[in-house]
Amino acid sequence: MRTNTRIRTTVLTLVAVATMLVAPSAGASPATARATGESLHWEISSAGTLSSGAHLSSVASAGRHAAWAVGHQRFDGVADGVVLKWNGKEWSQDRTAGLPQVDYWHSVSAVSPYDVWVYGWSQTEETAAHYNGWRWQRIDLPELPDGAIHGFSELAAVHGRTWLAGDHRISTYANGTWRTTDLGSGFGVTDIHARSAFDAWAVGGYSRVGEKSRPVALHWNGRTWSEVSLPDVRLRLANVYAESRHSVWVSGHTTPIGDDGYQPKVLHWNGKTWQDVTGPVEGLAPQALSGDRHGRIWLSGDPAGWEGPPVFWRYDGRRWTRMPGATVPGGETQSYTVTDLAPIGHTGRHWAVGSYELLDGQGGADNYEFIQRATR
Repeated sequence: MRTNTRIRTTVLTLVAVATMLVAPSAGASPATARATGESLHWEISSAGTLSSGAHLSSVASAGRHAAWAVGHQRFDGVADGVVLKWNGKEWSQDRTAGLPQVDYWHSVSAVSPYDVWVYGWSQTEETAAHYNGWRWQRIDLPELPDGAIHGFSELAAVHGRTWLAGDHRISTYANGTWRTTDLGSGFGVTDIHARSAFDAWAVGGYSRVGEKSRPVALHWNGRTWSEVSLPDVRLRLANVYAESRHSVWVSGHTTPIGDDGYQPKVLHWNGKTWQDVTGPVEGLAPQALSGDRHGRIWLSGDPAGWEGPPVFWRYDGRRWTRMPGATVPGGETQSYTVTDLAPIGHTGRHWAVGSYELLDGQGGADNYEFIQRATR
């Protein structure tokens, strides 16, 4: 996830010129992506097909021929939730029977082409729905005390279990029943990722008036959530990606001290300790983190400055590579933000979604959605 309201665009053709930079423990000189034996670039898959005010906040893939992206568009200033579907050739609005009408779709998670979950809300009402390959069905959410809702929540689904994590609560759905864990006042979850029904991670923070704020990482062992301590108390976590039981990645940014600005941060958990692997990563506030299922990590978010294309960083276990994203052709664009990333099956490729601004030539700009694809 994933909740940036500024909307950015995508690129016509991605420059494969990427500056290879070294992780903290390495000491190599700059090089290009081609030096790794791969010629990677980002390309526009879809952009500007929705009305102005459009923004995509989440994307999920179920192989090469099935993917979903969710967000919203606006008509006369009124938000309208939208689900886009990839059929292996093109993206189009999902108008399958049973899909509820909401103002904002916020998160999507896909187990398979026949097992997809979406979450969103309208005003104070939150909504979840499940797709079984033929139709959508609204899923009743658990009743929370005093009519509360989960808030800007993230979904994670695996075979047999689904989680919804948000404002100091994580709810899990299995065998037709919800069970809610109340983390306590002051806790907030910003992202969740699961490998199986017995192995999931959630990240966020703890903040209460009069108490010291801290980042929070939680692990699910199949029965309960337990906190895993983190080293940097000034860290604000945004994303988590669980590669394996002993390889978990988190990203976020440090809070400024004095004149220091926000700095991106990437940490890796090896099953026992956290290691700072941020290295040369700079120039963005991380909002999207994912892996390609081949041991490589992708990071993106809100780039520093509005003029350039979206910014991607790729880590191969030794070095970071900075790669520009694609920009949308056909007009002057700015303010690109990537809000989510998802691997395309086991191909080593990725989807990226977000938004951009299209200048109108009169000092104004309209927001539109984009979808990019990393390819060779």
